[in-house]
Formats: sequence, C-alpha cells, structure tokens
Amino acid sequence: MKNTEGSPIRRTGFENWRRNIAVALGNAPTNSETIKTLEDALPHSSELVKEHIVWALQQHNPQSEE
Repeated sequence: MKNTEGSPIRRTGFENWRRNIAVALGNAPTNSETIKTLEDALPHSSELVKEHIVWALQQHNPQSEE
C-alpha cells in the first residue's frame, strides 16, 4: 500500500484499473497468452470489465464480431 500511495493506480480504483488493463491487452499484439489472460478473466469480472474484455478479444479475432 505504501508503494502505491498517491499513484494513479490507487486513484483510479481496482475496477477501472482492470478495465484499463483489458483495453491495453486489446491493443497489444495478438498472441495466445494475451487471449488466454483475457478469457480467464472474463467469468470473474464485473459487467464494466466484461464489456472491455469482450472488446479486447474482438480486437484479436475480428471475425467474432458477427
């Protein structure tokens, strides 16, 4: 807690931090580790985060948008 005191990570809150990570992974190069990380997080996420994980997965598999 002391290491992150006053940092943007603490100010943004846990759920918004997870949302930001999902967006970052959606913009990352496609690889199996990124996709697995997103898929593994999906069932344990809030609706806010799920929405961004789904978007991120679509970035790695554009055909799934149909």
